[in-house]
Amino acid sequence: MARGGKRGGGGGGGRGGRSNGKGGSSKDSKKSSGRVSGRGTSNPSAAESKAPKKFGQLSRKERDMMEEYGELVPQDFEEDESDRVASFRKVVKESDLDYQSALKRDREMASDDEVEEDEYKLDRPSKFNKLLGILKKSSKRQDEWKKRKLEEEGLEDIEDEEDAEVEEEVVTLTEAERKALIKKHGKGYLQALDGEDDDDEEGDEDLQDEDMEGEEANEAEENADEEEAKELAEQQEEDDGSDDSDEEEIFKKSNDKFDRHFSDMVTPLLAPKVAVVELAGNKWKSVSYEDPVLQRVEKFDTDNVEGQQRKDEKTKKNKQMDLESLKIKQRIHSHWSEVNESAQEAAGKSSSSKIFTPLQQALVEPVTEYKDILFTNRTLQNAKEIRNLYTLHALNHVLKTRDRILKNSGKLQRHQQNPEASAIVPEFRDQGFTRPKVLIILPFKNTVVDVVESLIKLSGSTQQDNKKRFFDEFGVEDEEVDPRDADRPADFLETFRGNIDDHFRVGVKFTRKTLKLYSDFYSADLILASPLGLKTVIGADGDKKRDFDFLSSVEVVIVDQTDDMLMQNWDHLETVFEHMNMIPKDPHGCDFSRVRNWCLDGRSKYVRQTLMFSNFLTPEINSFFKKFSRNVAGKIKITQPYTDGSIVDVVPLVQQNFNRIETRTLAQADEARFQYFITQTLPQLRRSAVTQTHTMIYVPSYFDFVRLRNYFSENKYSFAAICEYTSNANVSRARSSFFHGEVSFLLYTERFHFFRRYNIRGTFHLAFYGLPDHPQFYPEMLNLLALPAAAGNEKSRSKHAAATGLEDRAMSCTALFTKYDLLKLQRIVGTERANSMCKQEGRDLFVFT
Repeated sequence: MARGGKRGGGGGGGRGGRSNGKGGSSKDSKKSSGRVSGRGTSNPSAAESKAPKKFGQLSRKERDMMEEYGELVPQDFEEDESDRVASFRKVVKESDLDYQSALKRDREMASDDEVEEDEYKLDRPSKFNKLLGILKKSSKRQDEWKKRKLEEEGLEDIEDEEDAEVEEEVVTLTEAERKALIKKHGKGYLQALDGEDDDDEEGDEDLQDEDMEGEEANEAEENADEEEAKELAEQQEEDDGSDDSDEEEIFKKSNDKFDRHFSDMVTPLLAPKVAVVELAGNKWKSVSYEDPVLQRVEKFDTDNVEGQQRKDEKTKKNKQMDLESLKIKQRIHSHWSEVNESAQEAAGKSSSSKIFTPLQQALVEPVTEYKDILFTNRTLQNAKEIRNLYTLHALNHVLKTRDRILKNSGKLQRHQQNPEASAIVPEFRDQGFTRPKVLIILPFKNTVVDVVESLIKLSGSTQQDNKKRFFDEFGVEDEEVDPRDADRPADFLETFRGNIDDHFRVGVKFTRKTLKLYSDFYSADLILASPLGLKTVIGADGDKKRDFDFLSSVEVVIVDQTDDMLMQNWDHLETVFEHMNMIPKDPHGCDFSRVRNWCLDGRSKYVRQTLMFSNFLTPEINSFFKKFSRNVAGKIKITQPYTDGSIVDVVPLVQQNFNRIETRTLAQADEARFQYFITQTLPQLRRSAVTQTHTMIYVPSYFDFVRLRNYFSENKYSFAAICEYTSNANVSRARSSFFHGEVSFLLYTERFHFFRRYNIRGTFHLAFYGLPDHPQFYPEMLNLLALPAAAGNEKSRSKHAAATGLEDRAMSCTALFTKYDLLKLQRIVGTERANSMCKQEGRDLFVFT
């Protein structure tokens, strides 16, 4: 009885309190426990002796009852049958049911209000949207709102076309309709329609009256854009003979090389030419000839007969070209004389043309014919005229592409607006996958400034967006004059003037009156960048963020100062060309109905023009041009013969020994050079007490430099090393040690000399581990032998020189070369002598004094 009462009071009392809704009394609990204890003495039936169900085995109705009438605790499942029977005996009042239903209704209403409030918050405009609405309605800020809206939608580049479309929808009327309206309503009716504005509300009229000047300027701009579109369409009608002329008619009638080269009609003509370039093993038909201006010209063509010069070749040499015959856009004509004035003055009386210099006259025709050109005769004197020429060509190509798209868009619009037009929509394929059409690759920012200034003058743009930002980032406000520049050569001062940062990229977009700098690549017409700047965007395999789709539709690539890029990272330039003219991964808003078929076929690289300008020709540049120049229009390689070479600029009277290293293949050349140096040249230098000190070893390649440095360290030679990665402190320490004779050898790289041009004093003996690529570096290094110990005094060059009494007669020079260094050797000793030195048998030593 005590056990039953204890359990009955604990379990039944709890439930009794909850059934009354007021907490229950202890007396009720005792009575309930007494009854439960009395029933518990009887024998339970078989059904009552079953184990209780767990909560997971209950039905939905049973779960609801348990959740509503009692707390679910583990003790509920251990009670006997009498407790469970007593627990379900409860009396529920009607007032309790009403109260519970009222609570349920309140909860449902509260949830509905929350949903409605959330929906209201979503529909309610934010403060930013309210600000944009005010910006839109305010007549003072309509230009800014319109520009922002177009930029968000990516349509700011076709603002002129959209404005023209809106205006044409309003005023486009046939002559019969105009006469009918004039006859019915009078002449003033059409004038009222032309001058009608959105003035339905009086408030809008007040705002328009306050800022009438701003609106008139906007309307004038829109009208000018509309007039431009109409003029382009009318000009197209005159050129083609009819308004519905298609691409085939333009291709047949046009004499413009732009239409003949980039038209979609060349798609079926590409197959046999591509076969010559690719399938036939790159078997170009070549023709070589001498030009009085270009000197040595080698022309490659896909349809020319090998060994035969074309009949019109001689006539082209004497033919005077002008802007009209070259189909240069009229917009550029009036500005070209101003831009090219300085180049014309430099050419002087030697120029027979008032428009071009002799060099420009010789290059302009193959450039405008969209042939690939490798020009290796660039100098400090002709750099400006070359830059002006390719800037003219790049801008002309961009404007022609833009005008062609505008004309075709106008034709499509008129076709859609003409109710009598046929149901067949004309097809115009005049675009690529993306907008950028010209890519100019430059090594340093200082050259970009010159190109942008020429583009601004040539385009005649009245407004340049982000101009101040550009000159702040690319220019130099107060350039400090280095006192060491007085001893440095002119080519160094020209190359490293101004800002020499090599990490940059800028998109340039052209409209009718505006040139926009720092435009997004996918809305830009022209891109100015360095190899490093493009490499950081392209990325590497495995990078998550990489993009090169903007290079998919590039049609003209210009690489200037190519030889300077050899001193940077040449692999970056190859990476850029490897990712050019590929099928993009994303559409980027492309209208595929207007993409040229040869672009869709992945043959853009066979139409792309590549222009490369360098001061000299190297195996790397030659291989690069042969690998990536696949233009079916042909290619031209322009070189020059070297009569005497740069060896004539050597000042000191020193014996120069050129040792030829025999090697069978190019792959074995590096190993053969290293073995020859450590077994022949280096022991000979260390054998003499005179030549074993104050000896500089000039190393062109950084890889060879590392190999020699490791060899010297392993054999514990007394040496110092200077390369492009050496800190200024270590450079000063190495120069001082070498000058005072504390070290015997100095390893010196060509790239360090290119960027610094230091005069290394204390040099008595010079060993060229390899010939330099830059021909002027050879006499510069040998002229170091004639330098005094310090400027302005007659002291000895070093402690060792003072002790031994060395004079100029003790100086020596040794240079190593192989037959694969023919191009380098030609620039140093001359073309004829270099050919003889590489081919002569039975002789490996050649001495010059």
